[in-house]
Amino acid sequence: MFQYPRRFAQIALSFLPFFLAFLRDRHRFIVFGRSRLVTEAQHKERAQKLRDTLVDLGPTFIKIGQVLSTRPDIVPLVYAQELITLQDTVPPGPFEEIQAIVAADVGVDAYDEFDPDAIAGGSLAQVHVARYEGQRVAVKVRRPNVVDVIEVDLRVVRRLLPVVIAIAPRRHHFSLRNLADDFERVIREELDFDREGRMMEEIGANFADVDDVKIPSLYSEASSERILTMEFVESTKITDVGELRTEGFDPVEIAHHIADTYFKMGIVDGVFHGDPHPGNLGIDKRGRIVFYDFGMTGRFTPEMQEAIVSLYLAAAARDTERMIDVLIDLGVLDRNVDRGSMNQVLDLAIKNLEGKGISDWRALMLEVNSILHEFPFRIPPDVMLLIRVGTVSEGVLRQLDPEFDILSAAQTFLVAHGYRKRGAETWFEGVRDDATMSARSTVRIPAKLERVLDTVQRGELEVEGLQLQQPLIAIARALAYALITASWVIGSAILTNTNPTFGLIGWLIALIMTVMFLIALHNTRTRE
Repeated sequence: MFQYPRRFAQIALSFLPFFLAFLRDRHRFIVFGRSRLVTEAQHKERAQKLRDTLVDLGPTFIKIGQVLSTRPDIVPLVYAQELITLQDTVPPGPFEEIQAIVAADVGVDAYDEFDPDAIAGGSLAQVHVARYEGQRVAVKVRRPNVVDVIEVDLRVVRRLLPVVIAIAPRRHHFSLRNLADDFERVIREELDFDREGRMMEEIGANFADVDDVKIPSLYSEASSERILTMEFVESTKITDVGELRTEGFDPVEIAHHIADTYFKMGIVDGVFHGDPHPGNLGIDKRGRIVFYDFGMTGRFTPEMQEAIVSLYLAAAARDTERMIDVLIDLGVLDRNVDRGSMNQVLDLAIKNLEGKGISDWRALMLEVNSILHEFPFRIPPDVMLLIRVGTVSEGVLRQLDPEFDILSAAQTFLVAHGYRKRGAETWFEGVRDDATMSARSTVRIPAKLERVLDTVQRGELEVEGLQLQQPLIAIARALAYALITASWVIGSAILTNTNPTFGLIGWLIALIMTVMFLIALHNTRTRE
């Protein structure tokens, strides 16, 4: 077991050169002097050293690096590009230790056969091939003592966090605190194989009727918090383009198929696989996409699913106001954000991409990156995971199709599934939505106005220095008639397209309301 003081010293000393370099960048002599100019090449070299340091420090810090790669508000571009390449691959541990865990959790004789040589190894677990009840299975076993190692590392991170915050720019303080909290929850979820098994089964159920996607089946009776026993599914690695072509598959079709599968997970189902690096995706002999490793998964509420669709549509329409509203709904931006400045950020990001359109997820994220540093915000863990899926998967899919455009693929998916209509249908839906909102307002506002008017008539509303009671009553009633009239006009226009009879009745009511509005307006002017 790791001793806390020794581990603290190891971690602190590993990061000390980076802290000193950062301080010297701000002040040539650490505590005083002018800032230093650091070249792009120097930043890139530091980013590579940081990546190597995270790998050397083990599973906790590999995960931290993966999370930081998705945070453009904290990590500069050159570091994010380097950290996104972090993959959780380490040599397998001794078989005797794995055998002891298997015996303790599922029994010595649970498997007919068990291959002592692991076929895959990560910092948290390793995978062996076995035979269970006559079936070939893959057995994922959590590494011994890894929980103790991570708990000690988390204690160190919590102790060092105030130091990091102290030297970081003030605008990053909020983001750093929330990042630490969210990271603890995420890594503990990855350590819980019971949860991973449940997520694998849930995603599998969502694709039960989809012939071209394969989610391995779980053997729950031979699984535990430390062990997952699942169906063994052989496949060709997704980035082995030559082999895929030899087997008769079209890499371009595969790329679009994988993208559509992820869109279904996130937008339709609300539960998605969150780690699409090449080792976790394959194509089997039947051409099905095979997903492996469900330790990193995300879940969206229906409200979040709708918000994500709205965010894309707003970006495609270059509606930055709507984008800000959606980011606030997602919990990314604070409601008190400087909307004027944020509008400029989003507008600049989109305009700088003109000529190639909003077609490159990574380009869009990187374009906003340099300006996002000015806005402290919190990215919810599942949204952070979505960013990771977008950035990692686009890199993988472009190995299959160099021309692959993830946002164009998203647009096609949204249109195909009725999230976005073309031409007149798009306009009609917008009018219908506006009419719905107007109708709701029409129901609420007159009642509120009547309550205000009652207060005025009782003499309980006082405005010092002005005699506003009668004019206010008249204006309020005229406003109520105007709102009701507007809603009937819009509603009647819509009904005429769907049911002419009801539309005619609506127009008659709208005509009556218009006359009443004109009378109220005339009375208001007469009183003046």
